[in-house]
Amino acid sequence: MNRCVTIRVGVLLFLAVTRVTSQSRNADLDRYSDQARQALAAKKWSEAVTALRHLAELAPSVPQVQANLGMSLFFEGHPGEAREAFERAKKLDPAIAQVDVMIGVCDAELGRYAEAAGKLEPAFAQPQDGETGRLIGLHLLRSYAELKQFDKAERTGEALLRRDPKDPEILYQVSRLHADRSYQLMHELLAAAPDSYWVHLAQAQVQDSLKRYDLAQKEYRRAIELNPNAAEAHYGLGRALLNGPRDPQAIDEAAREFARELAISPGNATAEYELGEIARERGQLQAAHEHFQRAVHANPDLFEAQIGLARLLLKQGSARDAVRHLEQAARLEPGDTLPHYLLASAYKSLGDAAGAGRELDLYRKLRASGQPAADEKQAEP
Repeated sequence: MNRCVTIRVGVLLFLAVTRVTSQSRNADLDRYSDQARQALAAKKWSEAVTALRHLAELAPSVPQVQANLGMSLFFEGHPGEAREAFERAKKLDPAIAQVDVMIGVCDAELGRYAEAAGKLEPAFAQPQDGETGRLIGLHLLRSYAELKQFDKAERTGEALLRRDPKDPEILYQVSRLHADRSYQLMHELLAAAPDSYWVHLAQAQVQDSLKRYDLAQKEYRRAIELNPNAAEAHYGLGRALLNGPRDPQAIDEAAREFARELAISPGNATAEYELGEIARERGQLQAAHEHFQRAVHANPDLFEAQIGLARLLLKQGSARDAVRHLEQAARLEPGDTLPHYLLASAYKSLGDAAGAGRELDLYRKLRASGQPAADEKQAEP
């Protein structure tokens, strides 16, 4: 749950309890109102529930007491009882704010996803505030996912991300939605075509992500056997080979696979980049330059290709040309230290002491902020 939502609701409910106290000088009402007010302010939900149950007996016609009780029960982890309290509050005052929304949230917790979606969808479109919108959105996302209305779930998730792109719970729930959907689709794919190119390509990518490169290579090879002219598998096999033991034979085979990928997909910038790196490591600088140049032409936003070409240009004594590619790399990855480290070297070669100093300052600031330092061996042209 969002703590900001909890605090904000607590303040609203605190005012409601105060109104009950002002209506009566009854000692019990005063005592339980004070207890409820303090418990709500401290988010001690169990204590709030106890005090509010007493208040509900003493003041059964006050809707705010039932709303307070519903909220406390909800945050205490009792959505069923909370829903009943919210329904009582609504019956006493149909216009009481946010009660319908909280009934919808309780419905989502109770697995009544269709009912929850019906109540939460209009509220999510125009929430009272950001914190409430977040609470509504997370429960609406869950409801749509459980109803297998994945298009609506994805739209809700994207709306949540636009509103708060760095919220860790939102990031987790949206990623989980995609993971669950992917898992379901993979099961359907396996059932529909268990020995197809697409199944082996997917299994290869899974093994790749788990760093089981030998198994990934096996799956990529099988995919290629089934469809040698399809894109992706040749590039994937090349990467799996490079991630395994880097003996000359594996590197040669990887280079052949990248070349085959380019024959199928001439605009594949990452395959060009990989061939450029292989050529650079072998001292084939002209070939490396051509591959890097084609990679940045195909995809100017490929950070690795911009860095690869810049490093090569620095080695060839073309520092002025390298600067342009390093500045683009720095724009693409503003938190990466390597472009600034190399830019300092480039400006130093050009006799620009001020530029070199500026880039070194940026490099040090990034390091001080916790960014990994550029690997000086890697940074060597």
